[in-house]
Amino acid sequence: MRHYFTSVVLCSVSVLLTGCGASEQTAQDSAGAKGRQAALERQIQERNRDLALQHFINGAVLDSQGDHAKAILEYQDALRYDQDPAIHFAISKDYSLLGKHALAAQHAREAVRRDSTNISYRENLAQIFLNAFQVEQAIREYEAILAIDPYNESVEYSLARLYQSTKPLRALEIYDRLLDRAGEKWDLLLHTTEILSGLGRWKEVAERYQRMIELDPSNRNLRVQQAEAFARAGEMEKAVGILLGMVERNESDWTVVAALADLYLDQGEFQKAIEMYSRLLTKEKDNPEVKLRIGIAYFGKIQSDSSFIPRAQSMFDDVLRLTPTDWRPHWYLGAIASIQRKDSLAATYFTRVTELEEKNVEAWWFIGTHYFDRGNNDEVLKVMERARRALPSEARFFFLTGLTYSRMQQSENAATYLEQALKLKPDDLNTLSSLALTYDGMKRYSRSDSLYERALELDPDFHLVLNNYGYSLAERGIQLERALDMAHQAVEAEPDNASYLDTLGWVYFKLGNYAEAKRFIEKAIATDNASATIIEHMGDVIFMLGQKEKAREYWQQAFELDAKNELLREKIARGSL
Repeated sequence: MRHYFTSVVLCSVSVLLTGCGASEQTAQDSAGAKGRQAALERQIQERNRDLALQHFINGAVLDSQGDHAKAILEYQDALRYDQDPAIHFAISKDYSLLGKHALAAQHAREAVRRDSTNISYRENLAQIFLNAFQVEQAIREYEAILAIDPYNESVEYSLARLYQSTKPLRALEIYDRLLDRAGEKWDLLLHTTEILSGLGRWKEVAERYQRMIELDPSNRNLRVQQAEAFARAGEMEKAVGILLGMVERNESDWTVVAALADLYLDQGEFQKAIEMYSRLLTKEKDNPEVKLRIGIAYFGKIQSDSSFIPRAQSMFDDVLRLTPTDWRPHWYLGAIASIQRKDSLAATYFTRVTELEEKNVEAWWFIGTHYFDRGNNDEVLKVMERARRALPSEARFFFLTGLTYSRMQQSENAATYLEQALKLKPDDLNTLSSLALTYDGMKRYSRSDSLYERALELDPDFHLVLNNYGYSLAERGIQLERALDMAHQAVEAEPDNASYLDTLGWVYFKLGNYAEAKRFIEKAIATDNASATIIEHMGDVIFMLGQKEKAREYWQQAFELDAKNELLREKIARGSL
């Protein structure tokens, strides 16, 4: 037994010793395998980098030859071996050159993601966004660059240009910071004057012009603009002083003399203005621009003194003779004809304006409303179609087209054009009101009510909407107390408006207060502007008060005004509501 145990123990020790020796050998083998694996991976990485580099070089060569499409294929092969951000950057630039902005942005974003502090990558992405008219995204990239490099002047300048139309104060802040660092620079000062002018800060505009004059003392246009800025700031003495000094130095500079004359006219110093204009006529008797300026000055006085009409007219006739293809004299002659109530002549002049300058909004508008006021619906539609082609973003042209279709009782067409007008000008009360009334007539009450509510949010006292909405609620027999309040407000705004008086009476009718209904509808009829509907309402009220024969008389009178009203015909035949 003892020998057996001993042999077992020795065997166990032997196995243990043998096992330890095997483990050490296995660890050594494993370490060697890992080393060999790491070496192999390094070799593969180096090989991949070499292959990526070769494809990248091939792409760069193709780019230098202008073959950007093939260059992209090489760069894409490079990406198979290495996702270096420089490759994505190169691809994005080529896609941008090919006008494929979405793909360009995709790779530019990837380059930025892989190296977010690389300014060139972010500038590239910003430029791609600008090419695709995605201004807000470009702004975000420029702001990110400034977070990395706060003194990057080119990026600050680009950002200020983008801010100029949407965030002028932010743009002004950046331009001023650049001026503080770089000193007086013409382009920076010019941008700040543009911003300050848009903000109406005319005194500061004049100060900026002074800084620009110090850079270019001989620039006469700057001095004229500075004078105009002082005038707008209410500092007339400074404005006159600048222009007088310029006239004294050069009496033949007719633009300065004209500016001084205009300034005197604005101040009400008519004799001084006439003296300047006379001087202009002496020196520039055949200059159409001088005559136009004088004509415009005379035109400005017509509203207060009609004796200026022939003088203005004479000047514009001369301009027309000298420059028959200039739209401006046609415009002013048309305006004068309109003031004189010679609407057909005015329309002729304004039509010529649209032929010479199709972007003139007011000329198109005058012609359209001229035909609209005369009930010539077909001409309105023709003129507005041409106007919309010339100026597709002008809401008024869609509005007038919608009104015309509404008057022609083509509600679907009316709604289509009024919706487009509202899209272009979402807060226009006239469009909201007209579109709401159109949908109301189509019994699309959900849409009409939302439009009425929107209009009242913008102007709670808009009496036309108060009247129309109140009448609509009354017709449907809902929210009658609110409808009554609306109708009262409308009548308070226009106490002699027959439609408003009728609405108030009709709401009382719906509430069962026939005495008050009769009182207000009688007032509506007394205005002598009573429609067939108002007279019919009076018949309904009288009927409810028990005067059935008198009611039939009112209904018959209403039918004579609206013989197509079949419901009214049936009411008369029945002799009852």
